[in-house]
Amino acid sequence: MTFGTDERLKSYLDTNQLQRERMCTAVLALDKRFTNVRPRHPRGGPDGGRDIEAILNGEQKAYGAIGFVNQANDSTDHKKKAQKKFVGDLASAIAADPEIKAFVFFTNVNLTAGEKDALIQKVTKSGLAHCEIFDRERIRLVLDGADGMAIRFQSLGISMSEAEQATFFARWGDDIQSVIVDGFSEIKKSLNRMQFLQEMNAPLDQFLVLLELDREYNGKEIGHFRFFVSMSLAEPRDGLFMVTFGTSDRADRASAKSVADVEAMPAGILHGMMGAKWEGRIPAAADTLNEDIADGGADHDEGTNVGTFTSVGMENVRFLRAEFGYGGGSFRFGPYLRLSDIDDCMIALFMNEALAEKIKAIHFIGNQYKLAEYGRDGFRIDTHGKFEPSLIFTPSELSDEWRRIMRNFGPFSVRYAEMTPIRLFEPVEASNSLPVRRSRKANG
Repeated sequence: MTFGTDERLKSYLDTNQLQRERMCTAVLALDKRFTNVRPRHPRGGPDGGRDIEAILNGEQKAYGAIGFVNQANDSTDHKKKAQKKFVGDLASAIAADPEIKAFVFFTNVNLTAGEKDALIQKVTKSGLAHCEIFDRERIRLVLDGADGMAIRFQSLGISMSEAEQATFFARWGDDIQSVIVDGFSEIKKSLNRMQFLQEMNAPLDQFLVLLELDREYNGKEIGHFRFFVSMSLAEPRDGLFMVTFGTSDRADRASAKSVADVEAMPAGILHGMMGAKWEGRIPAAADTLNEDIADGGADHDEGTNVGTFTSVGMENVRFLRAEFGYGGGSFRFGPYLRLSDIDDCMIALFMNEALAEKIKAIHFIGNQYKLAEYGRDGFRIDTHGKFEPSLIFTPSELSDEWRRIMRNFGPFSVRYAEMTPIRLFEPVEASNSLPVRRSRKANG
């Protein structure tokens, strides 16, 4: 293979100056001392002795020239042609750009050490700091090395032997695999984002705030709990600027008229749960919104009740959920929120202190997408939060005081520009037992 590379360098690229320049540019780029290596006229044309431009050692401007000879045979005549080309290109490069600091010369003629030293001295006398000469043997060593085999195949058409393939993939196999995997990964990321940007315009069937506790608790350990979410929209939708929703124990709490009514109900998550949701809309005569609302939901009227629910209790508790949405019915009457309306909203969570101390993570889910997740180091328990929903809580329950949960530097928020939500459920293809018919046009 060494003999084959040497012979191809002598004459394989005769008259093909474009491919010569591409090969030499690629060879120089393998030298880690040179960066920003690029051809000056990759499609041919006068270049004033400067076929290649580069930066040496991160700061010195370098030019490269190519002095290949057709049917090179290392004769005295061919050596003189290469040396003459060297001197001429050096002079042209210096005349064109006095700032040049380094000169690189490529030739397919083999030069002796003495001949190369003589040429380097000419460069030094011209005031340049550095000179590199790539004669045929030096080029061959690069091309026959693991780093240069791909260049050799592209430029000289020499395939790799089995031994060279083993060397090449031992050197580059992991990198090639990484490029392939990373490439497919980037494509998948782009497709996922395109899919989300399309589906985020769907009605908000479900917006779910899921509390993950630090362990699984028995229902008796949880006892009384209350968990509510206040979400202020960045841009009102049809007059709707805020939604509040949540859940608590005592299944019939929403229908209670007094503390006595609540106390008459079985207490604790083990015996039943209830939930409610409210919508806050801009009054027709209002010109501005309450600043407290934009601060994350403190001291405000949660709005109009738009629904309640009751459910059985939980014997074992690892997750607690508060949910808002427009799903679950055969018909959907507007106006209603879309998943896109969640973008850049401000969210505050309110709950009793005993529950707040048990939180391991907070998950935000919209329709079929995971919108955000915050671990314990991503939020704080604020003792100054105040929340008074239009529900009745007993003095005993309120002795476990309200706490507001927020990010370390403000309300929670979901920003689609910063990250692409993850789709939690992948659609499946519909089954089809009918034969697939080709169109008449396809049948000719």
